[in-house]
Amino acid sequence: MTGIPSSVADESTPAGDGRAADAKLVVDAVTVEYHTRKGTVHAVSDVSLDVPRGSTLALVGESGCGKSSLGRAMLQLPRPTSGRVIVDETDLCGLSGAALKHARKMIQMVFQDPISSLNPRRTVRDIVAEGLEIQGVGSGRAEIRQRVDAALEAVGLDPAHAGDRRPSEFSGGQCQRIALARALVLEPEVLVCDEPVSALDVSVQAQILNLLEDMKERYRLTMVFISHDLSVVHNIADQVAVMYLGQVCEVADTEALYGAPAHPYTMLLISSAPTLGGTLADSLGEAPIAATSSELPSPLNPPSGCRFRTRCPRATEICATERPQLIDIAPGHKVACHHPLEEN
Repeated sequence: MTGIPSSVADESTPAGDGRAADAKLVVDAVTVEYHTRKGTVHAVSDVSLDVPRGSTLALVGESGCGKSSLGRAMLQLPRPTSGRVIVDETDLCGLSGAALKHARKMIQMVFQDPISSLNPRRTVRDIVAEGLEIQGVGSGRAEIRQRVDAALEAVGLDPAHAGDRRPSEFSGGQCQRIALARALVLEPEVLVCDEPVSALDVSVQAQILNLLEDMKERYRLTMVFISHDLSVVHNIADQVAVMYLGQVCEVADTEALYGAPAHPYTMLLISSAPTLGGTLADSLGEAPIAATSSELPSPLNPPSGCRFRTRCPRATEICATERPQLIDIAPGHKVACHHPLEEN
């Protein structure tokens, strides 16, 4: 198919800095802070993650936990306050101007609201072609049109029917397909999806999730999938990173995290995720857990030590004085907790 990547990426090269050799995307000590009149918002605090080539990492957590800020920082939207974001061996944080513009072809984003993320005054074909025009990709209008049509067909839209219409003429699910085509047309190697199904009906959610999985397998994409719903990411993610108030509190392969969650906050999310039979905890046979408070602390003044301690039923004095470090408790399973759940 013309215009969409069909070849497999080059074999992985040593990542260096002790990172996994097969890491396609490396987030290294990334911090994102926003300065407001009320003070500094600590949106993301010293987060490090590796995403292996061809896999899907899910970032999960409540609204306000920093997962969208981290996702945008990966694309330098805006540039993180500190840290590095490396795609293959290219540190995006060390680039600017034309070099950063060129490197952004490697990593693209599908935004949360499928309707507001599309320019209502432009046709679908112009929206999808815009990235190609900005990047100077293609030898002329004919090639650009060919690439745009291929991208639209890849996401299940008929170019002849959809190309000259505007976003307002489409449903939310169709708009999300257009947004995905806009990202795929640049042949990215990494795709960041920020709550791509949260604004859609449940039946449409399943269609978009199946489409994303098909695109990942078909074009060997590496994906970061951002969601607040653990039920959604259960079947799409290879690995899950749980975020709370700007920090990662647990990272594990999907089956290990759902089968034996180690952080109390992870269990709280599983206990709160609804399913047809009750909660996700019920369906997984897990013992539910309840928070001591429903109020999320302010990122303007996060708690000392462990940021979850003000809501954690297992908190002790050490939780207030020492920040827990993310450590291995099993192969591929890390947790930042002074009192993980496997303790009696």
